[in-house]
Amino acid sequence: MTAPSTELTAFHTILSRLAAAGIHCTIESDGKTAGETWAAYHFADTSHVTWGAYSDTGAENSATHPVTSHGYLNAFHTTDEADEYHLFDTGDFDRDAAELTTWITKLAADHGRTRQ
Repeated sequence: MTAPSTELTAFHTILSRLAAAGIHCTIESDGKTAGETWAAYHFADTSHVTWGAYSDTGAENSATHPVTSHGYLNAFHTTDEADEYHLFDTGDFDRDAAELTTWITKLAADHGRTRQ
């Protein structure tokens, strides 16, 4: 019998990195699709960002796949005026996660942080 893995999932690794930057996202799900989970952060100006992690097997908004099964990340910034979509899809988890974290950190600076 093997011991359970203590490796953080791709999703939870990014949650931890954002939390270390003072951005504490909420974890959300539509409650309809098994396994689909994404994160959200609501800014002071009432805009918000949502993001999800996709596995290399095509699992959408997966919160369970390890970093080694990273496919890509996607994110939406929604304001009263428009939606902005970003795809982080180099296939390199560290690079995609760093770019997503940098983008959300910049959004927080531009749109204001809140307690979640």
